[in-house]
Amino acid sequence: MTIPADPLDPGGIRGFGRRLRAGETTAVAATEAYLARIAAYDRQLQTYEHVAASAALRAAKLVDEALAGGVDFGPLMGVPIAIKDIIAVEGMPTTAGSDVDVSDLIGGPGGFMRSLAAAGCVIIGKTKAVEFAMSGTGTNYRRGTPRNPWDAAVFRLTAGSSSGSAAAVAAGLCGFAIGTDTGGSIRGPAAFCGVFGLKPTANIWPTDGSFPVSATLDTIGPLTRSAEDAAIVWAALCGTPVPPAATIRGVKLGRPRAPFRRPSGPSCGGSVGRRLWAVPSHGGRQL
Repeated sequence: MTIPADPLDPGGIRGFGRRLRAGETTAVAATEAYLARIAAYDRQLQTYEHVAASAALRAAKLVDEALAGGVDFGPLMGVPIAIKDIIAVEGMPTTAGSDVDVSDLIGGPGGFMRSLAAAGCVIIGKTKAVEFAMSGTGTNYRRGTPRNPWDAAVFRLTAGSSSGSAAAVAAGLCGFAIGTDTGGSIRGPAAFCGVFGLKPTANIWPTDGSFPVSATLDTIGPLTRSAEDAAIVWAALCGTPVPPAATIRGVKLGRPRAPFRRPSGPSCGGSVGRRLWAVPSHGGRQL
């Protein structure tokens, strides 16, 4: 069986939108491609808690019909996405990564999900999360732990708690994913999985319809394949222009010849941090 390429390659959200409006692809075709990739890869990666294939295809068909009728919902129109399974989505179960029923704490879909619907996104399903969004490692002994897709030989963690969202983006199993962050739950998985994660300022986007951890720190944010994609998501959901990319002309980077070799001052704990850990690089997705 031939596994389809990631529908957002090349060009990310912007490139997909251009091909969609030029008639070179459709929302249905993109959704079918992601569903095929999920079927091929997710048995091993375990990034999804729930895949809503039929509902996603129906939503994609409506998007294509709207576009054919001259209705354009904006840059996220037709992009198949995944939602962290602590956020309520119409017609889909919400487990919050647990076997305990916490639906009374979550309620129905909130304002953020209504914004995604208005933007014309196609929701493929729900991604796995740490139980009650309360761990930074990404492990979940009740509902399964997603595997970091960058290593096909060794099971490596994704960090948490937006574990499945980050891994799904890294593996090309959705156009972008939505996570939540209270104390690092978007930023950690983004770093571990080599994707872009945005924790917005609190109260920028509503958090109703999601499992509550902290009334003052909870935020909902996107995990994307690039900073450009995150900027497009931000602009589309905030109703603002996409900010221009900053120029790096004239920026200089330096590397110390012998970093952390000399003892630090007394206020920094003496000689703490003399050893450096080498971080291996990778050349692309293993999948």
